[in-house]
Amino acid sequence: MMFQNRQAEKDRLMAEGDYHCNLKGEEETRNIMEHLDHQDTVMLQIIQRMEAQEERILQHLAKLDPEMAQRLGADIQEVSEEFVEEEIAGGNS
Repeated sequence: MMFQNRQAEKDRLMAEGDYHCNLKGEEETRNIMEHLDHQDTVMLQIIQRMEAQEERILQHLAKLDPEMAQRLGADIQEVSEEFVEEEIAGGNS
């Protein structure tokens, strides 16, 4: 009977330790996910700023040299399409 009581106490302590370990793991996972969400938000803001700057630059360039602005816009579009194709191909590997 005493052996069973000691074993039950050991089991209870092990279960309690596992529970606290799992809680800590869940908290760390939650923190990592929040950090990744924040990074996504920051990256989206950076991309939006870059796109706005690109548009302003092309507008200024169009005033100075419309033909060059058109070529640059086409080059940017081509590079963007190649990047998307590479991302799609890389995702399927």
